[in-house]
Amino acid sequence: MATYGNWIEKSTRNGALLGGVVGFFYAAYIMAATLAIDWTDLLRTIASVGAVLVFAVILGSLCIAIGGLAGLVLGVVASPLRALTRKG
Repeated sequence: MATYGNWIEKSTRNGALLGGVVGFFYAAYIMAATLAIDWTDLLRTIASVGAVLVFAVILGSLCIAIGGLAGLVLGVVASPLRALTRKG
């Protein structure tokens, strides 16, 4: 049973990591593409970049939770199948 626990734990970590990274960059892309960044005014530029980063962190955190749950489900489903392939 310890090997199942390790497999499930690795799947959960990998899912959370992948979900967080993808969510962060996707949110940054969406915000940067839709936000009209005014490059001539320094204060507005800093505010726009800050808004992009805050939104990306928020959506990235949500995607960490979703990716972790997806990895957990995948780990639970795949762990018995992996044990069956080991004969011997």
